[in-house]
Amino acid sequence: MFIGEIITTLYTELRPSDTVEFALNKVNELHFHQLPVVKGKEYQGLLTEEDLLSVEDETDLLSEVKITLPFIYLYDFQHIYDALQYLETYQYDLLPILNKQNQYVGCITQKDVLIAINQTLSNQEKGAIIVLEMEDRDNSLTHVAHIIESENCKILSTGVRAIAESSKVELTIKVNKNNISSVLASLWRHDYVVKASFNDGSDQNDIQERYNLLMNYLNI
Repeated sequence: MFIGEIITTLYTELRPSDTVEFALNKVNELHFHQLPVVKGKEYQGLLTEEDLLSVEDETDLLSEVKITLPFIYLYDFQHIYDALQYLETYQYDLLPILNKQNQYVGCITQKDVLIAINQTLSNQEKGAIIVLEMEDRDNSLTHVAHIIESENCKILSTGVRAIAESSKVELTIKVNKNNISSVLASLWRHDYVVKASFNDGSDQNDIQERYNLLMNYLNI
């Protein structure tokens, strides 16, 4: 998903000709600690609430206020994962977005990015979540996908996380079914370590116990 697809409909922009008082009112109205200053289509930077409060005379124009934040922005053709990385790095409420011509086109907020990530990960779709733990060298999504699909199940999304101070990784898989007993059994048969599963319709917390029950039922 491109950043340009999730630009906010909120009118967050300030103009250099606006007063500090006007900007503070907009900060209070939108509950953002930063707002973009834009002259025409030229993005001039993010002005913070602290910048505004440091001004003694609220009738001063924003063109006279010093912007203290780094001059950062993203392009509308970048992926939403880039926006997520920026939000984590800078901890801003919103991020300014430019087009290929370096013209300001709008902002994206933390909420916009969160909703987009949720859609990208298919979290709105019904289905179970499987968490595997394995050595990084054994991380083969192709093999895992073959096992899952052989049980008439489809993968909706995946994510990989390196485990700190270890050579292992955690592979999280969202599938399109809730009843995944046969999928778990097949993964175990192929010596995969199933660390956890969620939304699978079972009341039992111990997935190893579920596997043992299944094996007894199948007389394997």
